[in-house]
Amino acid sequence: MPINLLKLPRVVGVIVVSELSDYQEVFLLSLCSYRTKCLVEKASIKAPKLAFRFGESCGYNEMRIEVITHKQRWLPVTSVLHVYHLVFNKIVTIKLWHDQKANTNFDFWRLKGGQLIHRLKCAIEPWTVQKASQDYINLIFHYSGAYKLNLSSKREGSLPYINNVQEIEINHITVDPEFLTNVMTTYPDTQSVSIYSEIVGDIPNKSPFFQIPNFCVACGRESCGPDYIQNFFGRNLYLGRASLTEQDLIQFLQKWISNEAYYNLETMTIFADHGIRLGILQQAINYVEYDPNEPETRPKVLIFDIPYLGSTPKMYHVRDRNFKEIKRITDGKRGFLHVDNVRFTFLVQTN
Repeated sequence: MPINLLKLPRVVGVIVVSELSDYQEVFLLSLCSYRTKCLVEKASIKAPKLAFRFGESCGYNEMRIEVITHKQRWLPVTSVLHVYHLVFNKIVTIKLWHDQKANTNFDFWRLKGGQLIHRLKCAIEPWTVQKASQDYINLIFHYSGAYKLNLSSKREGSLPYINNVQEIEINHITVDPEFLTNVMTTYPDTQSVSIYSEIVGDIPNKSPFFQIPNFCVACGRESCGPDYIQNFFGRNLYLGRASLTEQDLIQFLQKWISNEAYYNLETMTIFADHGIRLGILQQAINYVEYDPNEPETRPKVLIFDIPYLGSTPKMYHVRDRNFKEIKRITDGKRGFLHVDNVRFTFLVQTN
């Protein structure tokens, strides 16, 4: 039997709202009236992390706002589709942040699993509505953290205006160095970039792309060249396909050992186009084999926070014969090298 939420005592209403687990329902409830918005604010429902997906739908730009849970589930909050014209007799005026109002058309549909999804269609300047929606959602979910941005469109027009973006994913589109530079300059706070797209053209050595602390190039028909390693200044690097020689990898190891470069490096994982001959690497560097009779000479595991691998720390067990220990000359910092056919892994002990 339906319950009129506004007829309940205020304290009871807040308790009822606080039990809602669907962020989209909470958002829609807050739009119903000033009183329901107050109930939502008082319920103090907090979003672990907010994310934006910028892509295309029905030939228009669409911005979806979602919550990322601690288990890395993406849950819908709302989406805004920028259209040229609204259906006049279906216009609904919504009030957002600081009494900003926007005329919209509401779309509703059900997914196969039964979940109800909605979308707002707007015909005014898209980033005005998007920014107002962002501020409004920050308010009702008491959010002040950084954002994750997923880009799957590069239609004409500027990139969405979102401040404090620290993680970016790019997928389903072909990108070039100019686009990547535009992304990096638009979101200067970025700490992690993951690219699941084809990169066409050579990225300039001094591109801000190489200044990102964590970046991952996961796929593409074209292989990444040695310049991706040579120009990297960050902490964590992942290349899903790379055209490298053993000499390229030796040069990297020697620069790390001499502390000539890679001062902040924590992890590097590379999948080469061909098998890597470990023997050639071993001939060029000094290393220590693991002695199972003295396991305490090595840490049991190394743990790293790698943003592009999710929120759960990544653990590596280095008490293993396959890991060769290498030391940096200047400070004795330890690195651990593992080569498995085409996979090259290098880890640096940070504590």
